Amino acid sequence: MTRFFTITLIFLAFLCISCENKALVPSKSDADEVSDSDEIPDDDSDSGTELISDLKVEENKENVLSCRLTFSTTEERKTFVKYYSDTHKGYKISEKTAKNEHYFFLWGMRENLDYKIEIYSDEEEPELLATTEFRSGNAPDHIPAMYLGDRNLEKTAEGFVLFQYAATSYDHIFPITVMVDTDGEVVWYYEYDQWYLSALGDVAWDPEKQTILIGLLKDAVAYDSLAEEAIEIDLEGNIVWKSPEIMSYYYGPGSWNHAYYKMKDGSVTFPQAVYDTCIVGDRIVNLDADSYAELWSWDYRNYFEKPDCSDNTSGDVWLDWTHTNSVSMFKEDGIVYINSRNFSTFFKIDMATGAIIWRLGKNGDFTFVGNSENPWFELAHEPEINGVNGNKVIFFDNGTAERGFSRIVEYAIDETNMTAEMIFEFDGRDLGKGWWSEYWGDADRMVNDNIFVTAGFYDMQQTSRFFEVTHEGEVVWELFMEKTEDWQTSLYKADKFMPPLEFLK
Repeated sequence: MTRFFTITLIFLAFLCISCENKALVPSKSDADEVSDSDEIPDDDSDSGTELISDLKVEENKENVLSCRLTFSTTEERKTFVKYYSDTHKGYKISEKTAKNEHYFFLWGMRENLDYKIEIYSDEEEPELLATTEFRSGNAPDHIPAMYLGDRNLEKTAEGFVLFQYAATSYDHIFPITVMVDTDGEVVWYYEYDQWYLSALGDVAWDPEKQTILIGLLKDAVAYDSLAEEAIEIDLEGNIVWKSPEIMSYYYGPGSWNHAYYKMKDGSVTFPQAVYDTCIVGDRIVNLDADSYAELWSWDYRNYFEKPDCSDNTSGDVWLDWTHTNSVSMFKEDGIVYINSRNFSTFFKIDMATGAIIWRLGKNGDFTFVGNSENPWFELAHEPEINGVNGNKVIFFDNGTAERGFSRIVEYAIDETNMTAEMIFEFDGRDLGKGWWSEYWGDADRMVNDNIFVTAGFYDMQQTSRFFEVTHEGEVVWELFMEKTEDWQTSLYKADKFMPPLEFLK
């Protein structure tokens, strides 16, 4: 990951959209049950009692692919809303409880479409209460262009892809995070326009709180200024939490690098940069989210001998020693997993004592079972713990320049017999889809057992892409990012998740 960004951002202007609120509220006498294919009744009756009142549709200026819907009902009702267009099947959102005052945030829309919004009573036999309209706007034009490759939607996991991006040219880096659907359409975005940022960093979806955590890549010019390192936002773009403000910058002394996590107990965890003599290493820290008071830490220097710095006479050359790029902390079990890219080793650590329980990798504690020309991962990113009691782990195996290709590998770990078996391997070379990503990458298991892969490059000979591969090695979905003769979009990692929306068929 790029260590420092040194450009100054200009403020970005949000695009304005028009919002039509042509409401139709049926009277009690002509509001009948309406199925997906029923016509909306004409409001040609003066008799009866109105089912709803104060119907309003308000544009969301933070994200023009969404709007706010409010209305009142005379009686307490539980309701649901469907919204769709002629070219987009759309979604359904339901309330959990009955109430008089109703609020829906309608999101996940595609650009520049006329959406019909239908409001129903949420009953065994739903009743149409009202209908209205909303026209979505255009997402910021600096979001990179994307195009689909291979696609088999019957085998592809449903959901949205949440990501931030960089670029090989500073002119194309913006503090924005984006969601796309399986048709490759932009359906959500968020911009954080601050002077000390040149990009947004680690981005993660929290399914329980339905929020998004964003690590901030603070520019080196923020070193002498107090500024936060991370924010948590809701889907509407409201900041619901931000980290304490500190004087440092991304990968600076005491600051975070690579991965910023918010734990179930509300604390935060990340690799913290350590500058010592001639080395740059990491401490793994778990901090109070509001004060940054240290709750737990682990330091490589307590377990490994530092490199010799006697030849570093200039004092201005820093050796990238440990390069931790992933932490998986299970506080309830007292276990933390740490991945060191430069050690090519995945560690399991006892949080109570700090002891290394085991090391997985070429020089680790496990015996490899099976036949493989390349049994162990090298310079890997983003291991993901799966299986029963964490006995399976997936790696985005970057590979060395000597090996010349990246791949996705999954191991089954037997901690009793201390063996590791490679149970999945995919490098795409036999399909003409091989790649080599020297620095970045991500691989996540989907609910349908597919693996979702992020392969992003600074190498102009390749094109950054997302793809989804089955356990049988079939690529069932690809999305390629914008690339020109002069620059290309770069990707670090992404989350693919099922949003809290019901997809209309």
